[in-house]
Amino acid sequence: MFYDEQDLGVKYSKKHSTFKLWAPTATEVDLVLYEESGERIFSLVRSNRGIWEQIVEGDLDETAYMYRVRVDGLWREAVDPYAKAVTLNGEKGVVVNLKETNPKDWIKNEKPVLKQMTDAIIYEVNIRDFSIDENSGITHKGKYKGLIEKSTKGPWETITGLDYLVDLGVTHIQLLPIQDFGSVDETKQFESYNWGYDTIHYNAVEGSYSLDPANPKARIMELKEVIQTYHQSGLRVIFDVVYNHVYIHEKSNLEKIVPGYYFRYNLDGSLANGTGVGNDIASERKMVRKLIVDSVTYFAKEYQTDGFRFDLMGILDIETMKQIRMNLSELDSSILVIGEGWDLDTALAGDRKATIVNSNHLSGIGYFNDKFRDTLKGSIFNQELKGFCNGNWHLKEDLKC
Repeated sequence: MFYDEQDLGVKYSKKHSTFKLWAPTATEVDLVLYEESGERIFSLVRSNRGIWEQIVEGDLDETAYMYRVRVDGLWREAVDPYAKAVTLNGEKGVVVNLKETNPKDWIKNEKPVLKQMTDAIIYEVNIRDFSIDENSGITHKGKYKGLIEKSTKGPWETITGLDYLVDLGVTHIQLLPIQDFGSVDETKQFESYNWGYDTIHYNAVEGSYSLDPANPKARIMELKEVIQTYHQSGLRVIFDVVYNHVYIHEKSNLEKIVPGYYFRYNLDGSLANGTGVGNDIASERKMVRKLIVDSVTYFAKEYQTDGFRFDLMGILDIETMKQIRMNLSELDSSILVIGEGWDLDTALAGDRKATIVNSNHLSGIGYFNDKFRDTLKGSIFNQELKGFCNGNWHLKEDLKC
């Protein structure tokens, strides 16, 4: 039951909002709105190709919502997989007027020129780590806002923050995962630590980096301000995205809505675990592929993103990555697509994986090359095996290959 329209999730207007959910195995679906006066519940109507939908009158901007889905006689409560905004810690989806998350002059935002992809010089940044040091000179430590502070100084008047990035001469800043992730309590950001490679919601952004994580619009606007400021400073922005797995399979909204569909399984019925974190997303299935492609396209349009770095891209299938590259090229051919192309032990045929050995099938997509890395700097697994930069001159010719 493939559904190829571009209207899944919530389509908002001030007069009414349209909710659409793909849940082909469900026998009933309810929409729950959480308002100041209490809960309002609407029964969704089943349509063609596994779609359930409902139109709710009125301005629902900033209204939290959930779906209750009945499958095999059991009711499960889940967040909309297409939710673009969420409450604290991603517990509920939120209807949001995205126009109100745009910074001033956002529509006029112009990207720095990139003549060709090989001109890219990429610097990776973790939003928390970038500003957290007590001597960073940055006020909003660990936050989106900390990425855009200017004229900051460290010890001995060394430049820090955004000025430092500009001074480096790089072309792209790659932000470690900004998709809403687990393992960090958004109300207590500094009590635990995680880079963010444990996605919960593909289309919503992380709240722990926001100055106001309880405000569903704040995190969106703050991230857009980062991108706008970087563009104005001559820097492009890459999102490090994690689609290869979810944080906890058993708690996944995808699994609750369509059990058994979104993940790969081994022949013995166990979950595939090429990612090493307990589950692998089944990107080769049409509606899973659609979710990923739609999500990347949404980020490129709504956030004016300049590139995507795919974590464990080798878990994903070739056709999914082809569609992503095609969609992005139609928007802006200068948008970079790069990823990790390792061949991991997942339940997908080798000739279908988006691995580096299959790179000839994926034009316009770059790969992280760990062989080149180890040749240059040395093995990350064996400290005795030094690289060219660490004095192993015998690798000089290997670097040319």
